[in-house]
Amino acid sequence: MPMISVIAPVYNQELNISLCINSVLTQTLTDFELILINYGSTDNSGIICDQYSKQDNRISVIHREHSDIGTIRNIGISCSTGEFITFIDCDDFLHEQMLNVLYHHMVSAQAGIALCDFQAIEEGEDKNYNRRHEQLQNYSLTISSGTQALHGLYDTDRLFSVPWSKMYRRELFNNIKYPIGYVDDDEFVAHRLIYQAAQVVYIHEPLYYYVVCEGRKGSSVPIPMTIGKFDKVLALYERAVFFREKKLKDVEEKSLLHFSEHFFWYYLQSQIELPGAEGRRKEIKKLYNKLFPRMIKNSQVSNRKKVMFSAFFLSPYLHKLLISRLEGKKLVKQL
Repeated sequence: MPMISVIAPVYNQELNISLCINSVLTQTLTDFELILINYGSTDNSGIICDQYSKQDNRISVIHREHSDIGTIRNIGISCSTGEFITFIDCDDFLHEQMLNVLYHHMVSAQAGIALCDFQAIEEGEDKNYNRRHEQLQNYSLTISSGTQALHGLYDTDRLFSVPWSKMYRRELFNNIKYPIGYVDDDEFVAHRLIYQAAQVVYIHEPLYYYVVCEGRKGSSVPIPMTIGKFDKVLALYERAVFFREKKLKDVEEKSLLHFSEHFFWYYLQSQIELPGAEGRRKEIKKLYNKLFPRMIKNSQVSNRKKVMFSAFFLSPYLHKLLISRLEGKKLVKQL
């Protein structure tokens, strides 16, 4: 039985998948299984995965029809046998010591989760990026309880919410599954996994390399608004409710502010990009109304924002008028 299960969902990445797989196979810690889940690729990704599995018995390939990413992650977890689980996106690659470093500190701290920083690399530069072979020297780390680590969901650049760049103890997934049918599946479970972890180890060293390309976060090409993006508002709503139920006031207040920022962006931007999605806007407005009493009592929200929140609660049109008036005053001051 392997010690670590590396789960890699694969979809239409024939140009990048070899670098991803090779970065796992060349890890200094070798006691792992690599589970490649090809879910409906229409290019040669599945063929490439099969070829690798014939060359290394640590690799297993699962072929499925195209599906949502939550379903694919759950399949990977259910088919895995390792005591520890880690995810890698097939666009990305790892420092050759990543598994070893995460595992070592996880065991040493008796942690439920270990994670490391990531380095964003532009597509095209990844093939010649040799830092992944450099021997690690000095690096710092932070050990915190699960409840303390929840603040990382808001204090770092999405690092704590994404599934990759982490190693999890298998038992964390005993009662937690990725939701089916959502785009931002990770946002629904990240806080639950962290809360359930006795300790969380954060290694302040970029050992995961995130390849920035069109269609991924960080790209200079804007990602178009889609209906599925409304699901993130639901995820952030559920997270705020979760923190309230657990009586975690400090992190709940951060989550409420985070919710409001994303709610307004998706609501207002969708009016421009998805004018026909009025039904979904009404759905997320109901979530906003439920959190509103907590939002206006939030000590981390300015009085000006509370006025804007109240205006929107009463009428989105009133909120729009206030914004127009404020923008008009700014223009007058600039003259």
